[in-house]
Amino acid sequence: MSRVGKEPIVIPENVSVAIKGQHVKVTGPLGTLERTLNDGITIKIKDNQAIFTRKDDEKQTRSLHGLNRSLVANMVEGVHNGYLKKLMIVGTGYKAEVKGKWLVLTLGFSHDVYFEIPKEVKIEIEKIGRAEASSISGLQAIVDFRSHDKEMLGAVCAAIRDVKPPECYKGKGVRYADEHIRIKPGKVAGGAGV
Repeated sequence: MSRVGKEPIVIPENVSVAIKGQHVKVTGPLGTLERTLNDGITIKIKDNQAIFTRKDDEKQTRSLHGLNRSLVANMVEGVHNGYLKKLMIVGTGYKAEVKGKWLVLTLGFSHDVYFEIPKEVKIEIEKIGRAEASSISGLQAIVDFRSHDKEMLGAVCAAIRDVKPPECYKGKGVRYADEHIRIKPGKVAGGAGV
């Protein structure tokens, strides 16, 4: 059996899981998420645990066993506790602000970049203290993204990072808070040929 797929998911008290055929609906204090499981994978609720089984041992079914279990576990965790991702805006003159349903980014282009915030995602811009500003040169803002939907949260953060990925000489751009950027040395001024 799949090592991931055979692990049961413990369902917290304030979370309910409804199953209708292959369709799973998870409801909790932070919202509701729905998903249709792949064919050949079944889910049963027993003693406040979700248990996943598969119909056969074909390669495709085995690979989907762990995947479906992980996706439902992410749904349960999301509606119970939620998820948080942080993006850092690094670069002199760069900034981020929230205007209604838009995240407005000033990233060194000739224009501001407007990114529409999905209603499932909450955005908050942290104040930068001296300790954070001194640890990362040019740090202008830290933007917190919170949501109960892990997939949507990851897609939104990836789309924002793609607007201006960090460059390798000064590290300017948009990066994840836990992302490490290897800074390349610039050209060294040499006396040869002068």
